[in-house]
Amino acid sequence: MSDGGFFADSDGGSPAAGWYTDPGGSGGERYWDGTRWTDQTRVEGGAQTAAPTSAFGDPLPPYGQQSPGFQPPPASFQPVPQTHVSAKSPALAIVLTILWLGAGHFYAGRSDTTAILLAVGNAVLWVLFLFCFVGILGWIPLVIWAAIDARRSALDFNRRHGVSTPT
Repeated sequence: MSDGGFFADSDGGSPAAGWYTDPGGSGGERYWDGTRWTDQTRVEGGAQTAAPTSAFGDPLPPYGQQSPGFQPPPASFQPVPQTHVSAKSPALAIVLTILWLGAGHFYAGRSDTTAILLAVGNAVLWVLFLFCFVGILGWIPLVIWAAIDARRSALDFNRRHGVSTPT
């Protein structure tokens, strides 16, 4: 950001940092950091205040310059590759599914709609079971299907991550 022609009569060098008449015509003064106008203003002839500072009280460097101690990130940042993924047991996925529908799917790394609907549907079926025993009629076939699907999900997880299935 230039000075907007405010210092046009100068010898080509940038004037020293300080408070000058606001070139925007606000009637006050604006701080010039030696390179550009800052957002800091004050009433004209106001008490001399210090140059703008950071949140820690350090003077701000001129625009475009880095503050002392700034450490830029490395130019070629590469994320650390994941080195270990534990294998998922299909048997444990089945047991978790029997205990609570959807739990085996979550264990096998699935958090899609199927797993969420199974977990919520399980709560509904348990309420029906506890109050009128009719929930058991929907729960038994759903557990069978969900156990088979959770086993398949655990095997698929192991295949995708290149780990052997535990025995």
